[in-house]
Amino acid sequence: MPDSNPPTITIGVLALQGAFEEHQRSIESISPQISTVQIRTPDQLSSIDGIILPGGESTAMGLIGDATTGLWEALRQFVHGSNSNKPTWGTCAGMILLAERCVGTSAVITKGQSLIGGVDILVCRNYFGSQISSFEMSTPAPPRPPCAVGDYLEGMMEEETTGCDSGSGSTPFPGVFIRAPAILTASPDVEVLGKVVAAPCRAAAVVLRELERKIEAGENVVQMGVVDALERKAGGGISYADVRLHKDGISTDADAKEEKKETVVQERINIDLPGASDETNAREVICAVRKGKILCTAFHPEIADDLRWHKYFVGMVFSAKKNS
Repeated sequence: MPDSNPPTITIGVLALQGAFEEHQRSIESISPQISTVQIRTPDQLSSIDGIILPGGESTAMGLIGDATTGLWEALRQFVHGSNSNKPTWGTCAGMILLAERCVGTSAVITKGQSLIGGVDILVCRNYFGSQISSFEMSTPAPPRPPCAVGDYLEGMMEEETTGCDSGSGSTPFPGVFIRAPAILTASPDVEVLGKVVAAPCRAAAVVLRELERKIEAGENVVQMGVVDALERKAGGGISYADVRLHKDGISTDADAKEEKKETVVQERINIDLPGASDETNAREVICAVRKGKILCTAFHPEIADDLRWHKYFVGMVFSAKKNS
């Protein structure tokens, strides 16, 4: 039987920059039992049951977060502190902030992208291109919440399926990608919820080529900035680097010299990147993951006319609050 008096839930949305109002509208449209609050200061975190880190500009969010006294450290404690059990969801730029490793970071940030961390994933920033390259594509549907959460959301689930933990239907989710990142690798303790096959933009392809060279050399890259995607000819003139992979696995400009930005490297470790297809750079990348109480999506669910991912996150928050 559904709970006749379900608990109220308050979900915070980090409101430093980006699509925080769109997330608020999506969450509040699910149920009158759910409220949202914009989070800008550390003291606000104690009054919420979960938090969304929205899409926007990860560099700007990092700069504002670092400049706000105590906020970034408070978020780290909220997300992955030893005493925290409240869920977090990062979308697009928010996903970047939750990653432990990131490549393609902005060249204007001397100390690298400021990350909150919590999920052992390697993210490529702006994998899908610039703002004008934004697009929509079908992505896997989110899982269905467990039975107890289904009771809380009864009548609000768009698709009903048999079984408590079965998926939220076979209908793909309309993923909106706006300057979106992609997850290249995830550690074994991270649950992969969705993958897509897509080619990186030219700038990201050059970053991936340099990353692959570093991995072959046994380096564990924690952060790596952008790499120059232009070739400057000895006789004058410039052209774009050709980074397509051919059947022998060698890039067509393997001897080209790139201007390399600052790279943060730790101890040697083996990392396998998803391989590019012959004659193209299209590869399978991860677009959605979950690690315990942390959820990440590369796309913007708050823009799609589909609440399934927001309902899934509400389910995570409800379960956490019920079990606390």
